[in-house]
Amino acid sequence: MLNPIKLFYKYHSKITLIALLLTVCFFANAQKLPNKQEVSLRAPAGIRIDGKATEWGNKFQAYNHATEIFYTIANDDGNIYLVVKAIKPDIINKILLGGITFTVSSSGKKNDKEGVAVTFPTFYKNKRPYINLKNRPELTKDTMMNKMQADSFMRVVNKELTDKSKEIEIEGVKSIPDSVISIYNAEGFKAIALFDKQINYTSELAIPIKYLGLSIDKPIMFKYNIKLNGATANGARMKLTNNGKYIIVTRGNDAAYAIPSSPEYMSYSSSTDLSGEYTLAKK
Repeated sequence: MLNPIKLFYKYHSKITLIALLLTVCFFANAQKLPNKQEVSLRAPAGIRIDGKATEWGNKFQAYNHATEIFYTIANDDGNIYLVVKAIKPDIINKILLGGITFTVSSSGKKNDKEGVAVTFPTFYKNKRPYINLKNRPELTKDTMMNKMQADSFMRVVNKELTDKSKEIEIEGVKSIPDSVISIYNAEGFKAIALFDKQINYTSELAIPIKYLGLSIDKPIMFKYNIKLNGATANGARMKLTNNGKYIIVTRGNDAAYAIPSSPEYMSYSSSTDLSGEYTLAKK
């Protein structure tokens, strides 16, 4: 019988003061950002898809209140990029459970069945990461010890994440018959996500423009959709166990897995999304 306790590190409810202050700063910044990105943007020169927002100056073009994510869409001559940052543990868990689907509809129609949809992260069957975001190190008076503990915790959760984030799901590209490809694919799709020292989650995705029915030489407006799929994506089921302390999630023939519960646990289940318009930015 599944024992959820064995799937996780010791459960803690305390959040460090540093993480709390940085979260307050992020939300203060979120109030100044538009709900949806309003401009076209050239990607930074020499961009690397590495799960870090450093090339972007750790700044984002929008904070969407429906999905509760910061995001930026940008492009260069070869690729379109999506960078997402999530700082709320419940939203991060939701992403880890169901992934983020980025859909581009070059026809300009929101529900274009010919659009290209890319989902990341997606995980090998029975290979989902077990990350307890509430098991952060507690703040002490020793600043050096705080840094060492934060670095150590970040390395642990990033190893767990990257060891199991090996696939990208793609729909709508006729030349790629397999719906799931490796992150080490030869087609040019790139994706990686990492946690920073505050255990905020950043995901970077690159899609070659040639697969989208778009041209940098003749840029047109297209519609995009960013969807946080939620835990019940693809027929998954959820139930509380252990006196409501954990949520057991099952999906198809996958082995059941558990996540710590929270007052907002039902938010794990339902999908949320945003839609907008974008035109490729030329030099």
